[in-house]
This record gives sequence, structure tokens and C-alpha cells, in this order.
Amino acid sequence: MSTRDRGRFGGKEPSMDVESLERENERGLDALSERIGLLKQATHGIRHEVDSQHHVLDRMADSMFSTGSMLSGAADRFKVVMNNKQNKQMLTFVGGFAVVLLLLYYLFF
Repeated sequence: MSTRDRGRFGGKEPSMDVESLERENERGLDALSERIGLLKQATHGIRHEVDSQHHVLDRMADSMFSTGSMLSGAADRFKVVMNNKQNKQMLTFVGGFAVVLLLLYYLFF
């Protein structure tokens, strides 16, 4: 090897420099592989959480739908009751009586 080539590689043989670069690349690949594994675990955890939340939201939507249909039925029955004038008067009397009882309760207790 000429002195000019030795100066370019810092006085070392070119094969030694290549070996150290390969070792450094291997360390870098190992670190990258470890980070990829951690990222894969995190994404699997996120997917599991999203799936479980999706099931919870589906059940909640079903529950809300059934509650909405029950309230709709109750409102329809209330409208039928309120169409009769005598029923309106009775409801007004019962509601007023309940308000008076609540006022008396808060005044004396």
C-alpha cells in the first residue's frame, strides 16, 4: 500500500476501517430493530384499545336507540292523555299539588 492510501485511511488498513463500519452498521440495525419492535407493540396495543372502545360505543348506541324509542312512546301516550280537557285539568291539579308540597317541605325542614 502506498503512503498516499495510508494517509487517506488514517494510517490504518482499508479492511479494518470497513470492518468497523460494518460493526457500527450492525449496532445501528440492532437499535433500529428494537425500536421497530417497540413501535409494533404500541400499535397493537392501540388497535386493541380502539377495538374495545368501538364495541363499547356500539353497545351505547344500541342502548340510546332503545331509550329514544321508549321516550318517543311515552311522549306519544302523553299527547293522547293531554288531548282530553279533563285530563289536562287533572294533570294541572296534581302538578300544582306537588309544587305546594315541595315548597312546604323546604319551608319547614
